[in-house]
Amino acid sequence: MIKKLMSLALALCMLAASSLAVAAEYEIYLYQDFVCDDSFSLGDVNDDKSVDAKDALFMTANIKGLEGYEMNPDASDFNADCEFDAKDLYYIKLCLSGAASPEDYGDGKMLYKLTIAGNDISRYSFVLPEGTTDEDNAYIAYRLLFKYIRYLTGVEIPVSYGSCETEYAIRFNSLSYEDDEYGRTLGYDGMKYEVVDGNLNIYGTLRGNMYAVYEIIENYLGVRFFSDSETFVYKARVRDIPEGTSVEIIPKLTVRFTKQTYAIDGALNHYFAHKLNGYYLYSYNEKRFGYLTGDMYGNAHSLGYYWQMGTGTMPENAEEMSLADRYAAKMASGENMDSQQYSWQPCATDDEVFKILFEGMIDCNRMVMSWGHIDPKIEEGITLFSFSICDNQNYHTCRNCNLISQGNEKRGIPGEGYSGLCVNLYNRACIEAQKLYPGVRLYGIIYAKDIPYSILPHENLALQYCGVSCDNHILGMEDCYEKGGQLNNMRNDSDLAALKYWGDACKKTGAELWFWIYPVNYHYLFMDTPNIPNLYFNSKYLMDECNVTGLYYEGNYEGSGYGFEALKAYMVTQLMWDTEMTYDEWNTEMKEFLYIYYGGGYEEIFKYIQMQTEAGDKCGTCFVNNFDRPGDMYSYDYLGENYEEMRGLLESALEKAERPEQVERLEYLMVCCDFMALSAVHTDWYVNAANVELYKERYTWMYNKMVEYDMTAFSSDMYNVPETCNFEENPMIQIYQDGSRRDGIYP
Repeated sequence: MIKKLMSLALALCMLAASSLAVAAEYEIYLYQDFVCDDSFSLGDVNDDKSVDAKDALFMTANIKGLEGYEMNPDASDFNADCEFDAKDLYYIKLCLSGAASPEDYGDGKMLYKLTIAGNDISRYSFVLPEGTTDEDNAYIAYRLLFKYIRYLTGVEIPVSYGSCETEYAIRFNSLSYEDDEYGRTLGYDGMKYEVVDGNLNIYGTLRGNMYAVYEIIENYLGVRFFSDSETFVYKARVRDIPEGTSVEIIPKLTVRFTKQTYAIDGALNHYFAHKLNGYYLYSYNEKRFGYLTGDMYGNAHSLGYYWQMGTGTMPENAEEMSLADRYAAKMASGENMDSQQYSWQPCATDDEVFKILFEGMIDCNRMVMSWGHIDPKIEEGITLFSFSICDNQNYHTCRNCNLISQGNEKRGIPGEGYSGLCVNLYNRACIEAQKLYPGVRLYGIIYAKDIPYSILPHENLALQYCGVSCDNHILGMEDCYEKGGQLNNMRNDSDLAALKYWGDACKKTGAELWFWIYPVNYHYLFMDTPNIPNLYFNSKYLMDECNVTGLYYEGNYEGSGYGFEALKAYMVTQLMWDTEMTYDEWNTEMKEFLYIYYGGGYEEIFKYIQMQTEAGDKCGTCFVNNFDRPGDMYSYDYLGENYEEMRGLLESALEKAERPEQVERLEYLMVCCDFMALSAVHTDWYVNAANVELYKERYTWMYNKMVEYDMTAFSSDMYNVPETCNFEENPMIQIYQDGSRRDGIYP
C-alpha cells in the first residue's frame, strides 16, 4: 500500500530544536508532500496485508530451516540488525499477544535506522568549515541533509564549525575553485563524497556541496524527486553508507536546464535536486545556491530588448532615481519591440546599430544587477550576458550584411551564411564586452543551418544551436530524408553537418556549444510526441559526436499537456547529469519513474510508450515536434489496428493505481489514447457501422472526462472541446478541424 504523508510544511513543529529564525528562513523549502512506498509492514512477513499467527508460523519455519516459507526480510527485521533470528520471532509474539505493537519497533517511520560504516547516525554531527555563514552553499547542503535525516528517521544531528564534537563527523569540505587544486578539478558543479574511518566527507566548490547531498539522499536514504511538489520515499528498516564508499562526479555538461522544473517554490525539491544549474531562477542566483550558469537577462531573443533600451531616453530627474528605476524608465520610453519579436532582425554590420544594441545590453544588465538579487560573478565566467537575435529568420539583407552572408563570387569573397552573419555580430560584441568586463562571456543563438566558410566563434561566446529538422528519426540516421521528408523539406543531415562544424569550431577556440531541445508539441494537447526514446539517442549523439557542452530542454509544463511531459523532462535531467548512462539504464530509470508516477501498472505503461513510438515510426515520414500536427506524427492505420491493445494496457494500469493523482494521470493518458484512436477508427467503427455501440461508449467516456477535468485542447482558444457530443463527425475534425498538413492524410 502506498500512502501519502502529510505535507512537510505541516511538520514544522518538529523544528523545536532549531531557532525560529532558521525555521522561517527555510520554510519555503518545506512545501512538499512525501509519498511513502509502504512496500512492507513490520511483522507481515508473508505479505498478506495482515500481522497474525501465520507470520509467526513463517518465522518459526525459517528458524527451523524449513523450505517453502519465503519471508520479506524487511518485515521480519524487528530489531533492525539486518538479520533474522530468534529475537525477531520473540518480538512478533509480543505483538500478537498484545504486549507490544509493530509501531513500538518503528514501523511508522519511512527509515527506521540510518548508519554510516555501520555506526548509528545518532553518533554523528555535521562539521562545517570555520567562518561558514548561511550564505555559503555548504550551509545550504548541511540544512538539506539535516532536514531529510530528521524527517525520515526522527534523529536531529548537531552542527559544529571547524572541529568535531562527537565520535564521528559528516564533514563539509568547501573548496575554492580558484585557490585549491582539487577545487579547480571539480569546477563549479563537481562533487565528491567518501566514507573514511567511519566519517563521511563531502567535497564541492559552488553547487557541488548541494549536489553531493542530493546524491546521498537519493542513493542512501531512498528518496526520489519526481515532482516539484511531491517527493517519493522507499520505506526501509536499515540503510547504510558503507565504509570505503567513494563517489566523484564531474559533470560533462556545463549547462543543464529543463524548462518544466524551474518553479521557485519547488527549486530545492526538484530543480536543484536534479542537479540542474541554468537560467530563469533569478531569485536563486546567489552564492548560497552556488549561483546559476546562464544569461543574466532576456535569455534568447535579447536584441529586441536591447534595441528598446538603447533607443530609450533617461528621464530628466534621473539623478534622483535609483539605478533600477532609471533604466526601467529608459526601457519604457524606447521603441517597443514586443510586436516585432517574430519579424524584426537588426542590421548586423551597421556601426550605429551595433552601438545602440551594445549600449542597450550594458544598460539592461546594469538594471538587472541593481535589482539586488543578481550577483553576476563575471570574473568566474558563471553568468553570461545574452546577445541573441530575435525569434525569426528574417535576417538583414543590406549590402554589407549580404556581403558576409552571401559573399561575392566576382570578387572572390566566399559566403559565410546567415549563421556566420550572426556569429560575426556576436564576436564583435564579445570583443567590446571584454573592455568593460574582462572575462565576461556572451550568449547567442543561431537558427540557420548553413556552414560558414571561415568564421569561428570568439572564445568568450556560448553559442546555442536551436533544434533539429526531424524529430522522428534519430540523429545520425543517414537515410532520414528518404523516409518521407518533413513538410518544409528540412532534414537532419544538414543539421548534423552544421552541428559538427560548430562543435569543432568551439573546441578549437575555447567557445561553448549548447543545444536547444524541442521535445514537445506545444499546441495539440491531446497528442503526445511519439518519440520518447529519441531523447536518449539524440542527447547522446549531441554530446558524444558534436561536442555539445550544454543542453536546454524546452518542455511543456506539467498539466499543459496530458501525455508524458513530466516523464520526458525527468528522463532528460537524469541523462544530463549521468551522461554515460546506457540505454538499458535509461529504461530502468524510466520504469521507476512510471511506477512512482502512475502506479503498479508501470510495465503496461512502458509497453504503451513502445507502441506509441511504433505508431510514430509507422507514419513513414519526418516530422518536427513543435510544428507538425497529429496526422503528421502518427500512423492512423497503426492506431486503428492496435487500439484495443493500447487501451487495454491503460485499463490494466488504471486497475493497479493506488493514489488519486495516479488515477487522474492515467485518465489523461486514456483521453489522449481515445482521441487519437477514435479519430483513426471513426469511419470503420461508426460510419461503416462496424462497431457503433463501442464507438459511442468510448467517445462518451472520453468527452465526459474532457469536461470533468476541464481539459484544454489547444495552446490558445483557436480550438476547443466541443460543447456537445457529436458521434457523426470525426473527433479530429471536431476539435482541430484538420489533423494533418500532408496531402491524402485523413482526417
